[in-house]
Amino acid sequence: MNATNRIKRQHYEKMQPKQEINVKEPYFVFNIIYFIIFFFIFILIFLFNTVYCFAQASGDYRSKVTGNWNAIGTWETYNGSSWVNAVTTPTSASGVITIQNIHTVSVSANVTVDEVIVDAGGAISINNGRTLTIANGTGEDLTVNGTLTINGTLTNQSPSQMQVSGLVILKNGGANTYPGTATININSGGRYRAEDASMTVSANHWTVQSGGVYQHNLNGAAIPVATWVTGSTCEVTGVVSSYPNGLNQTFENFIWNSVAQTSIENLQGNLTSINGDFTVASTGSGSVRLGEDENYTLNIGGNFYFQGGNLFATTKANSCVINLSGNYTQTGGTFAGTDARKDNGDGEPTINVSGNISVTSGTFDFSQYTGSSSSRGRVTLNLSGNFTQEGGTITETATNTGRGNFNFTKSGTQYFSKTSGIISNTINFTINNGSIVDIGENIITSDGTFTLQNGGGLNIGSADGITQTSAIGNIQVTGTRTYNTGGNYTYNGLVAQVTGNGLPSTVNQLTVNNSNHVSLTNTVSINNALTFTTGNIITVSDTLIVGTSTSSLGVISRTSGHVVGYLKRWFAAATATNILFPVGSINYYQGINYSYTVAPVSAGSITASYDAIDPGKNGLILIDATDSINSIGYGLWTSTSGNGLSGGTFNVDITATALPNVLDFTRLHILRRANSSSPWTIVGVHTNGTGNNAIPVIHRTGLTLHGQFGIGSGTANPLPIELIYFKAKLVENIVKLTWATASELNNDYFTIERSSDGIHFEEIIRQRGAGNNTYTIYYKNEDKNPLKGYNFYRLKQTDYDGLFVYSEIETIINSINTNDVPDVKIISISPNPFSNSFNVSFLTKKIVEIDISFINSAGQVVAQNKIKSTDGFNSYEFCDYQNLNKGVYYLYLIYNGQKISRKIIKS
Repeated sequence: MNATNRIKRQHYEKMQPKQEINVKEPYFVFNIIYFIIFFFIFILIFLFNTVYCFAQASGDYRSKVTGNWNAIGTWETYNGSSWVNAVTTPTSASGVITIQNIHTVSVSANVTVDEVIVDAGGAISINNGRTLTIANGTGEDLTVNGTLTINGTLTNQSPSQMQVSGLVILKNGGANTYPGTATININSGGRYRAEDASMTVSANHWTVQSGGVYQHNLNGAAIPVATWVTGSTCEVTGVVSSYPNGLNQTFENFIWNSVAQTSIENLQGNLTSINGDFTVASTGSGSVRLGEDENYTLNIGGNFYFQGGNLFATTKANSCVINLSGNYTQTGGTFAGTDARKDNGDGEPTINVSGNISVTSGTFDFSQYTGSSSSRGRVTLNLSGNFTQEGGTITETATNTGRGNFNFTKSGTQYFSKTSGIISNTINFTINNGSIVDIGENIITSDGTFTLQNGGGLNIGSADGITQTSAIGNIQVTGTRTYNTGGNYTYNGLVAQVTGNGLPSTVNQLTVNNSNHVSLTNTVSINNALTFTTGNIITVSDTLIVGTSTSSLGVISRTSGHVVGYLKRWFAAATATNILFPVGSINYYQGINYSYTVAPVSAGSITASYDAIDPGKNGLILIDATDSINSIGYGLWTSTSGNGLSGGTFNVDITATALPNVLDFTRLHILRRANSSSPWTIVGVHTNGTGNNAIPVIHRTGLTLHGQFGIGSGTANPLPIELIYFKAKLVENIVKLTWATASELNNDYFTIERSSDGIHFEEIIRQRGAGNNTYTIYYKNEDKNPLKGYNFYRLKQTDYDGLFVYSEIETIINSINTNDVPDVKIISISPNPFSNSFNVSFLTKKIVEIDISFINSAGQVVAQNKIKSTDGFNSYEFCDYQNLNKGVYYLYLIYNGQKISRKIIKS
C-alpha cells in the first residue's frame, strides 16, 4: 500500500464508529472465521486432555480385546501417561477396571476385584463353577452399564455397592449373594433378570430405582424384599406351576407375564399393595387367582392394564376388595370376579375403580357362580370415571343366581360410551345418588335391571328418550327399569327427542339442552327445578308442571328455550313476584310473567300457554290511556287459575317476539278477554313497554282476573297497514286486482307480485300508498298480460323504513279448459329431506275438504289431518311432534276419490 493510500485509509478508519467492523475487506472476514475455528479446536483439545487426565490414574485397567479375565492379553493398563499392554491381570489391588464397548470378558478363574465398570456395549460373563468376588473399595464397587451374565457365582462382599444401569442375568445354575450390608441398585434403564433362586432375597440389600426393572424369570422361589422406588417395576415372567413368594411387599409397577404358565395359581391374598400400574399380560394356558377363601384388599395406585391371560378375584371369600385409583384398560384375556372351578365360585368381591374403564377386546366376567343361593356369587363394580366399550365382552356366566352389579358412583358427571362389543346376561346397572351418567346416543343393555336412584342424574341422548319396557331409547335392559321420582333427567340429544314413557310423572329436576327440541310423552310434575339450556319442550296435549303443591313450588332457570304448549306452576298464598312462564311457539319465545301485588285469598296454580293464531278483533276499537286501539298482533296467551287459586291482584309482563314491524314498542297494550267468544276489554293499568321494537316487553298492572291476553295497538300499530282484503279476478283475459285498507301507518307503496308456480314471484306492478290515514281506502290495478294457465298473485306492502308484509295468495286460471285442471295438485314440498317440519304447497280449483295422510314405508298411517282449502293456492305445514324415525315416508292428499302422493324423506 503506497503512502497516499495508507494516509487515506487511516483517515477513513478514524471517521468510522469504533464498534463497527469493516466487512468490505474479504481477508479480514476470513481471518475472523479462522480464529473462531482455531479457538474451538483448542478448547476441545484442552477439555479432552483434562478429562483424560482426571479420568485415568496409574494402575487402572481396561479391556483391550474380548477374552478371559485371567489372560494378560485381554488387558492394557495406564502407566500415568499412556495405555500400555498389561503384564498382569487385574485384581482388587488394581485401580479402576473398565470393560469397554464391544468387549466381552469371561471369568474363567476365581478372582476378587473392586471398582469394576462395564461400559454400555461391554459384557462380563462368569463361567460355571467360577466366582467373581466384588470387594469393598472406594467409590462404586461394580457398575454395570452393559451386560453381566452370571453362570457361576457373583459375591458382593459387605459393604460393597453394585449399580445396574444395563442388564444383569442370573442364569440357571448361577448364584448372587449380598452378605452383611452389601447392596444392589437397579437404576433407570437397568434390568436384573433372575433365572435362578440362588440369590440373597432378604431385606435391606435391593433397591429398584425409577425406571429400573427386576424380572423374576423363575418358577416359584422368592422375589427379593426390595425398596421399590416410585416408577420401578417388578415383572414376573417365569411361572410355570408355582407362583413366587415375597408378594406381600409394597410394589410400584407390577407385571405378570408368564407365557409358559400351565397351572392355576392362588396368590392367597398376598398381593395387596401396588402403588403404580398393575399389568396382566399373560398367564399362558393357566390362570391366576388373587385369592380363594382368603379375605384381602388389593390397592392399586396407578392403572390396571389387562392385556391377556386369565385372572380371578376369588373363588369363595366374602371380603375381597380391589381398589383401583387409576384406569382399567382391557385389550385381551379374561378377568372374572369369581372362579367356579372351586367352591362354586360363590365369592362376592368388590372392585372400586376411581378412573375410567375402557374395554376393546377380551372378556370382563363378573361372576361364574354355579350354586343356587340367591345371596352368593354377587360381584360389585363401583365406577367413578367414564365407561368406554369398543369391543370385547362384559358379562356374567353364572348358571343360576349369580350376577354383576355395575354401579356409577362419581360425585358429578360420568360418560357412558358403547360403540361395539357385547354386554350380556344379568348385569344390574345403578346410578347412585349424586352421580350423573351422560349416555349420549348410546344404549345400556343387559338381562339385568336398571335403577336411577333418588338424587342420581341421567343425561339422555336417544331420539326415543327412555322407555319402561320397549327395545328403544337409551335404556334397553330386559329386567326392571326403575326411574325414581327423585332423579334428575337431562335431554341433550343431537336430534329431535321425545321424553319416552320411562320418564316418571314426577321428577326432581328436568333439563332441556337440545336445539332440536324435546316432545313430552306424558304429563310431568317437577318437584325441584326446570332448566332450559337450549331448545324447547313441546307438550302437545300434555302439561308440564313445575312444583307439586302449594308448599313445593319448584323453580325455573332459563338461558334459551321454552314450553310449546301448556305450562303449569304452583303458587303459595303469600305474595309472589316475577313468576315466569317461558312459553312460545316453535320459533318464537313469548314469555309471560306474573307478579302478585296483593296476595291471593287462597293458594293454587296457574296454567299458561301461547297459541300462534290470529286472536281476532272482537271488541276493538278500545281507548286505553291516550291510545285508540284498533288493531291486534298475531298470537294469543291463555292463563287459567286452578287448584283453588283465587283473589289477589297481579301484574302481567309479556315478551312478544313475533310481532312484525313494531314502530313504537312503548305504545303496545295488553288486552284481556274471558274466552275466544268474548270481546277484548281494557282492564288494569297500562305501563309503557320496555325492551325494543324487535323484542318488546309489554306491561300491565292491577289485574284481578285471568283469561286470554293479546297485544293491541293504536297509533303504534304493530302492522304498517290494516288490510281488509286483496282479490284477483279474470275478466276477458285481463286480471283485475283490487284491495282495501282500513288504516295505514307510514305506508310507502304497494307491490303486486306474480308467479307461475306459487313459489317464485316477480314484481309486475308498483303503486304508491297513502302514508298515514285512519279511514278506508280502496285500491285497484290490473294485469293485462297474464300467463297462460296458473297465475298466482300476492300484495306486498312496504313502509318508509323498508319493512314489508305480504298478503295471502290469490290464484287465477287463464285461458285453459278448467275441466282439464285436476281438483288437487301438489306444487312443492320443502324442505325434502326434512328434520322437524316441512311445508306442502298445493292447488285446489274450488273450496273443498282435503284429507292429508302421512304414511311410513310399511304402509302405516303415522299422522292424519283434514283441512278446508281455498280455491287456488294453499299451504299446509306438517310438524313432527311424534319424533318419527328417519327414513322414507309418503304424503297423500285425497279429495273426491282423487289421491295424490309424494315421497318425502326424514333425515
